[in-house]
Amino acid sequence: MDWKVLVTARAFWVSGQEAEAALEAAGCTVVRSERPGPLTEDELIAALEGCQAVIASSDPYNARIFASCPDLKIVARCGVGTDSVDMKAAAEAGVVATNTPGAMSEAVADFAFGMMLCIARSLHEGNALMRSGGWNELRGSSVYGKTLGLVGVGRIGRAVAERAKGFRMRVLAYDPALAERGVEGIEFTDLETLLRESDYVSAHAPATPETKGMFDAAKFHMMKPTAFFINTARGALVNETDLIAALENGTIAGAALDVYTQEPLPADHPLRRAPRCLLEPHNAFNALESTQEMSRQSAVTIIDLLQGRRPDNVCNPAVWDSPQLRTRL
Repeated sequence: MDWKVLVTARAFWVSGQEAEAALEAAGCTVVRSERPGPLTEDELIAALEGCQAVIASSDPYNARIFASCPDLKIVARCGVGTDSVDMKAAAEAGVVATNTPGAMSEAVADFAFGMMLCIARSLHEGNALMRSGGWNELRGSSVYGKTLGLVGVGRIGRAVAERAKGFRMRVLAYDPALAERGVEGIEFTDLETLLRESDYVSAHAPATPETKGMFDAAKFHMMKPTAFFINTARGALVNETDLIAALENGTIAGAALDVYTQEPLPADHPLRRAPRCLLEPHNAFNALESTQEMSRQSAVTIIDLLQGRRPDNVCNPAVWDSPQLRTRL
């Protein structure tokens, strides 16, 4: 059986040569979308014509897509976030959805900790100053021995905590799902206490209806005026208007962001003009080792399903009970 596999994930385009070879060896034809994702719904429907699988960016996979693309059997997210996939609609349509958990944890943790160091010591401002021909002192804040608050303590949050130990930081965490079980070296507490006591607040929670906009004006006012906010999780966690106000009013000392409610971030978005704010283009995952592993895992899930096996990392296990299941096991 030959499958046509669409790739919309830029990471796979760049780092997926070995994974693509494995797909081709399994009998797949691999094609790229005209541009890297996320694609619009109309672009996605056109690109998916005749495709049984997709190695997906954060494109919108919903009931309309599944109804319009009857050949599609699997959405293999080349990443950990699955908020762009309607899991209920996928299961009802008989489409398997997978992701690549763990593939990028260390890379994102490196990036989050690096952003924290950068915003604390104004490294980005110093670089811009030097490149413009300037020279001046830029006062910063220490990271060593301070308090780090982690909102969400999954694989990435725990990896950030490991890095914080080397800086002798006190690590607080808010994660109701893990609070009772606990994690060695991390103090679990309520969100208000974390915000009031942390010098750095780093977001690592998933995007869900419950977490949407959780970082709003009230939360920023709970933070110390000397505290910094870092987000490498999902833009949906943050009310960006409230964050901009908090930066402009000095409610918090600064922020470092890698994710946004709209991506790519529009060129005229007010965040681009916000003071004391380090902005990155959703790049935390993008270490060579992590993108190669993401590509490999994405390809393996497709090959497994093609060859009649249940792949690992299925995000909508209810699909196996769907009478509409589009593949044979």
